[in-house]
Amino acid sequence: MTSTTLICDTQPWKDLKAHVEDIKKTHLRDLMNNKERCEQMMVEFDGMFLDYSRQCATLDTMDKLYKLAEAASLKQQINRMYSGEHINSTEDRSVLHVALRAPRDTVINSDGKNVVPDVWNVLDKIKDFSEKVRSGSWVLKGGIKY
Repeated sequence: MTSTTLICDTQPWKDLKAHVEDIKKTHLRDLMNNKERCEQMMVEFDGMFLDYSRQCATLDTMDKLYKLAEAASLKQQINRMYSGEHINSTEDRSVLHVALRAPRDTVINSDGKNVVPDVWNVLDKIKDFSEKVRSGSWVLKGGIKY
């Protein structure tokens, strides 16, 4: 998909949209009666178990979702996000959601600077503030809580 193409203008989007209209006609109870489908919609990886058999979806749905992800260059976009590229086009900046969850020793560069230490500095301040509030160590003086 080129950067000027909207995802809703792609064939995988149109295929998925048409499929959704079809799948809406199917009751979840009928899908759950298909033991093979249910087994195929359970995944275990790296100690995590995901059971999405209780969704109004089929293996065809999943295939269409994978094709949509490919059309959107999702893997490449994720890699660009992790590398700190400016993928927020409206603000011309990095999206650093991953830095909020990164271990302290992780390096995530944005504009040539590792942003993880700055993120952890703020997270530590939030934790300190939260612990003071929870412990009641802040007392009311003149109507202001310290």
